[in-house]
Amino acid sequence: MGKFSFLVPLLLLFLLSCAESGDDEGQNLGNLFEGPGGIIVTQAEHPEGWGRSDCLICHPAEEIHRVNRTGEGTLPLEDIRELALRAGVGGCSVCHGDNGVTE
Repeated sequence: MGKFSFLVPLLLLFLLSCAESGDDEGQNLGNLFEGPGGIIVTQAEHPEGWGRSDCLICHPAEEIHRVNRTGEGTLPLEDIRELALRAGVGGCSVCHGDNGVTE
């Protein structure tokens, strides 16, 4: 084994820490409106990603905003998804707060 063989388990752990994706309904993070901060992400509900600005590593743009999990039929999901895809990671904070990132 090479001197960098310890990186393989670390890489696997990193990949496992990301939310699962790939189904037709995107990532299921539940109803964000029911969280302590509403749709604003708090450190308590997102400790592994708090303070990180690379949201799309674990939350690929193609997997978010596919399904309305709020229980309300009035969410303009197609418009939100289009905005999210267009804005990329820079648009996350508009609705979900700064995720502890102070730049």
